[in-house]
Amino acid sequence: MWSAYEDELRRVKSLLLNMGLNEYQASALVHLLFLGETKPLTLSKASGVPSAKIYSVLDELVRMGLVVVRPGRPSIYAPLSPEEIAENLIALILMEFERKVKTMREHADEFVKIANKIYLKGSRGPSTVPLIRIVNVGEASLIETKRLYDMAEEEILIISRAMEYLPDVAENLEKAIRRGVSVRLILMRPDFLDKEDREKQARVLRALREGELAKISVRFSDEVPIRGCIVDPRTGTGALFLVEDPGIPFSFREAAITFHPSVVRGLALMFNLMWKYKSTPAPGEE
Repeated sequence: MWSAYEDELRRVKSLLLNMGLNEYQASALVHLLFLGETKPLTLSKASGVPSAKIYSVLDELVRMGLVVVRPGRPSIYAPLSPEEIAENLIALILMEFERKVKTMREHADEFVKIANKIYLKGSRGPSTVPLIRIVNVGEASLIETKRLYDMAEEEILIISRAMEYLPDVAENLEKAIRRGVSVRLILMRPDFLDKEDREKQARVLRALREGELAKISVRFSDEVPIRGCIVDPRTGTGALFLVEDPGIPFSFREAAITFHPSVVRGLALMFNLMWKYKSTPAPGEE
């Protein structure tokens, strides 16, 4: 009976290990799935989990919501369905993740409070704001973009060819708009884009007609020398930008981040000149 399902049993155990169970838990559960309602000592012999450990292992699986127990002498244990086990394992991982994030935030708040008391106190000269910091284009630049949107208090200026990354940052933009932040966006004129980028831009423009995103002012330009965002030019909160580099894959490009107020205001000046003199309104906008 075992040999006919040996490969499946081994694969299910491997998957359970990958989903967070330990060796004994995975062995007991996979064999319980195979056997159905089973006495602990019978399961111990089938799974290889020592008899001295099988009761504690089964109790752990019960607490995790993967196994049910029917009291008696002896108790009888039965597995939940594979679908229920998978859902409960996902829920356990999410709960653990949320607990860790909460703990991390508590430590982070305390860290910032205390570390600011010693920050640069041993420096021999005056501290200065670094001009720029470089990050890779992709996940890293996307995280920084979201962070800048979340920091915005007054205004976000965005310049992009098609803004194909909108789905990844839409939630952050919507939250900013609900805080009263105004958003202006310059896109490349569609007739200056290739077919693939035109289609991406068209999807973005449809999304910009819905909900909070419909409050974003959009204009088009026949030239997009840089891409990125500028946040709160008046106070110089920050900016992220990369230059146009045709033919170079995004994965090989780098973006610059600055929190230097003068650089932020300089980039905003360029944006405003483009907005006024080098762009035209989107259909339906004055």
